[in-house]
Amino acid sequence: HLGESAAEVEFLKHGTGPCRAALDEVGKWDASWLPPHCNPVEYLDRMGFIDDRILIVHGVQFGADELRRLAEKGATIVTCPRGNIRTGAGIPPIEEFFESGVRVAVGTDSLASVSDLNIFSELVEMRRLAPALPARVLLESATINGARALGFEADFGTIDPGKRDALITVQLDGYMPSIEEYLVSGIEASQISWIPAS
Repeated sequence: HLGESAAEVEFLKHGTGPCRAALDEVGKWDASWLPPHCNPVEYLDRMGFIDDRILIVHGVQFGADELRRLAEKGATIVTCPRGNIRTGAGIPPIEEFFESGVRVAVGTDSLASVSDLNIFSELVEMRRLAPALPARVLLESATINGARALGFEADFGTIDPGKRDALITVQLDGYMPSIEEYLVSGIEASQISWIPAS
């Protein structure tokens, strides 16, 4: 989890704010620690943590410089827009994520911050926040981008010969001029069925 709250950014840049107050309150503040005076992405990158295998969850507070650095390193941002909005962390800059060239995957955060773990509900929120993005791009964030980020793209993420047959069906309600748009417009759990493995 990185770049989720403004308090995190303030703490790294200045050593102040709610994070510092919480450490003081529980008697865990280390007066010898000096803030790195940088953003969260730069802080982790200085320590050598950012590469093409890292998953950066949230990124609500990221600007162009952080996103550029993550894209250069081949990292993946996992956005959880419903959870970010509900917890008050902020609104993830979905369009900026994609424009930066960083790999974007989508997650549901947890039941502590959302009412269900339906990835299609996250796609609805992404579509609302980034209406100009093609539905295909949003769907890739829920399929192949996640598989690539986890190192499973040889087995999952697309329907191709040789890949594992972990597939779902989605019930359609009549004729759909664009299946992709339909899939990012809100699919309920009752419309989803797993196809039994052959």
